[in-house]
Parts: sequence; C-alpha cells; structure tokens
Amino acid sequence: MKERLLQFIWQEKYFQLNDLVLESGEQLIIRDPGTWNHDQGPDFLNARILLDGTTWAGNVEIHVKSSQWYQHRHQTDPAYNNVILHVVWENDAPRLSASLPTLVLHHRVSAILLDRYEQLMQSGGQLVCQEWLPEITADYWAGWKQQLIRERIQRKAKDLLNLYKSCNHNWNDACWCWMARYMGSVVNGDFFEQVAKSLPSRIMARHKDQVIQLEALLLGQANLLKESNPDPYVQLLQREYQYLQHKYQLPELHGRMQKLRMRPTAFPEVRLAQLAMLWHQQGMFSRSWLEAEKLSDITRTLDITANDFWHYHFTLDEASPYQPKHTGEELIQQLLINVIIPYLYAAGVHQQQPALQQKAINWIGSLPAERNALIKQWQRAGATSETALESQALIELKKYYCEARRCLDCSIGRYLLKEPYHS
Repeated sequence: MKERLLQFIWQEKYFQLNDLVLESGEQLIIRDPGTWNHDQGPDFLNARILLDGTTWAGNVEIHVKSSQWYQHRHQTDPAYNNVILHVVWENDAPRLSASLPTLVLHHRVSAILLDRYEQLMQSGGQLVCQEWLPEITADYWAGWKQQLIRERIQRKAKDLLNLYKSCNHNWNDACWCWMARYMGSVVNGDFFEQVAKSLPSRIMARHKDQVIQLEALLLGQANLLKESNPDPYVQLLQREYQYLQHKYQLPELHGRMQKLRMRPTAFPEVRLAQLAMLWHQQGMFSRSWLEAEKLSDITRTLDITANDFWHYHFTLDEASPYQPKHTGEELIQQLLINVIIPYLYAAGVHQQQPALQQKAINWIGSLPAERNALIKQWQRAGATSETALESQALIELKKYYCEARRCLDCSIGRYLLKEPYHS
C-alpha cells in the first residue's frame, strides 16, 4: 500500500462505509472527508465526522502505518493539534489509537480496486492502461482532453513567460528565441536558442533587408562557418560573418549541431537558412502574431523557401540535386502548435485577456491532428484524435501522466479505479 493511494481512497470514499468502527470502539459516520491539502500540514482539512453521534470538525491525517505519526513527529507539531481522525492501512501503534481516533481501512477496500491499481503500476506497456481504454466513453475522453490541452498550453506559456523575463521583458527577443528553439527541433533546440540569444532581435532587424547577412549571422554563431570552403557563396558568408562578428562583438558559443537520425530537409543548416528567410520576409515576430485575426494569416507568413543557394545544398560542404527548401506543411503545423499558439496564450495571461487565451484554444482546435508514432500508438489502443487539440492532449497524457505513473492524478486512471469495481 502506498500513502498516495490511501489518500485517493479516502478522498473518493472508495471503501465500505457501512458500520464504521474506530479502533477504540466508537461508531463513525463520515459527513465530509475534507479538502485534500497539497501543502504542509495534515492531509485533509475541514473534515466533518460523527463519533457516537457527536459532530467533530477538523483535519484528517493519512498514514500507511499508525506508527508513522511518531516517525514524522506529528505529536510535537502544533499544525496537527486539530486532527480529529487518523486514517491508516495498518494499526501497529495500538497505544496511539487509544488516545487519537483511528480508522483502519485494511479490510474495507475492494480487492478489485487494489488489483487494478497494481496492474497499472506494473504495466510494461508504453500506454499504462491501454487494455482498459475501450471502457472509456467518448464524452469522458472529451472532457479529459480539454483539461489536458489547457495544462499543456499553460505549461508552455509559463515557459515562454519565464523566457520573456530572462529577455529583460522584451517580447521580440523572447519570441525570436522561442521560434529558434522549435526550428531546431528536439535535437538542436537548446543550441538554436543559444544562437538566437546571442543575436538579439534589434541586430537581426537591422539586417532584415539583407538575407545573406542574416544567414551569415546565424550560421556563423552556430559555428558552421569556421572551416575553409572553396564555394564562393560560403566564402561570402564567411567574410560577412567576420565583419559582423567584429562589429557587434558577438560572443563565441560552445557547442555544435547534431544530425543523428535526421532527415536532410531538417538539417540545422537548412533550418537556419529558413530562419534567415523568415526574418527577411517577416521581421519582428511577436507583433504580427498578436495582430493576426485568423490562423491562416500567420500560416502564410511561415510558408517560406530558403535562399537560392539551398536549392542545391543540404549542407555548406556538398552540392545536392535541385530541391527548394520549403518549410512545408508538417513544420508549419509544428510551429503553429508549439510557438504561435502558446505565445498567444502567454500574451493573454500577461495582458489579463481571457479572450486571447480562448482564441489560442480555438486555434489549436481548428488544426488537424498530428500523425506521429505516438498518436498512431494511441490510435491502435482505441484513443483517436481528429484535431491538434486532441493529439496534443494525448501527447501531454503520455509524457506527464503515463510515463510518470500518475494514474491517481489522471481522469482515466481514476475512472478505472472507481465504482462499479468495488465489491
């Protein structure tokens, strides 16, 4: 038995409630189990119970073993003076239960609930509860996905607001770094953000009309222009970068781009060239994102093609067959989901405009679902998604609930553990 599971059982009253008797022999009726306390102090606050017909109001403490009351030194902590009930799985301190009302739940909890919880915790599958998912109704899924997508966007918005603070409360710099991070993908996102931080938006804006200079700044700061190269265009980039590095006293960054198991169209050189073209065609990011009335207005600005040199190159070193380096539908969707929409939500939080936050939710609900390996896995298990709102909710569920085995915090897990599984 885990204390968190015992707290869940008490909170939901998932135990036999008839003829409750304390270790001292008093009759117990639970009027209100109290409010779960996530801070310091007793586990549940403001509970109400009847002991032999007398009403008691106060707090409830939960332990697996009653002796943990002493182990945790609650007897000397004034915060526990108003505990009216000690709920335990096993009473191994009978002298304590003679003075502190104690309820033992060991024989009052359904074996079905305990078995299913153990199965969830021991599941070897990547999706913990996949064998039971057919039991979940569409309406129940819909409500949980709505909560999950808000958690996901709120978390990303919080990260963006922290970035905004670290950028001296400059939205242009924050959005520039945020865009760079997601253009770098999971593999190179951290280093792309470092590159962007070393090139403040005011510097990039000064060279907006010169895409070659923008490329030189980005490729140079990414340590991709250091080696000799016979190509005239690369030599031009090197000269431009040397001049601009000296002019702005740009810091040297330590690190290098990775290409492991990466498609050539996603190589860091290509993505940096596309970022240069985004600056060339669009300029400051945050203003246009916030002013856009429709998501399609932003989508058009993200549909760009890297400079002509990249039609014949995936890297600076080697030529390749002709292939213009468009951002493409998949990348644009990822930028909308991970960059634009979280920014809109963060701006709504920062400006205290709930309408902007709801607009972000509406926008993600208007995009088609992603079709990656994880979403296909959910689909095979019976959890479908038609919109990006649903697919992002499933990604959130897998990453922050399933992988951490937070079944007791998950609506699906709680559903599977609740009645009618009680005997």
